[in-house]
Amino acid sequence: MTRITIRPAAAALALTLVAGCSANSPREAQAAPEVRQVTQSAHCGLTGPGVAPVNSPEALEKLLGVSGQNMATGVIRQVDLASEQLIIVTLGQKPTAGYSVGLQDVHWDAPALKLTMKVNSPAPDMMVAQVITSPCVVLAVKGDHWQSLEVSGLTPEPLVRKPGK
Repeated sequence: MTRITIRPAAAALALTLVAGCSANSPREAQAAPEVRQVTQSAHCGLTGPGVAPVNSPEALEKLLGVSGQNMATGVIRQVDLASEQLIIVTLGQKPTAGYSVGLQDVHWDAPALKLTMKVNSPAPDMMVAQVITSPCVVLAVKGDHWQSLEVSGLTPEPLVRKPGK
């Protein structure tokens, strides 16, 4: 059996290096933005799968003025845009009723906020109205330190947006 001898000075140096490494983290982790689902609708009037960040009253009024939408505008207007940003995620036009989209998961990978959406489709044998719909969900995000937004589950590749764009 080989005997290893550690000198007190070497042990002290090793402990100092280990303690120094743990105390000097590159930067403190930012808290994940809080995301909540405000409402969802079977018809938002938006034609393509997409993501629309809304961070001003003017942008909100423009979006709520889309022809033919039937979102619950009262609950959307109650969101304080000074402390939260709205994100509208739309599934795009669908040929029948029975489709919906909702928030499934939130992942914070600083500086990217990653949202996974759950899409529901009518069963193949389900009787549905033959009407064009455009399902969407409205989310409120508290915290503005995310630099990109990645939404997956709507299209084969994630949709990526930058704040204010």
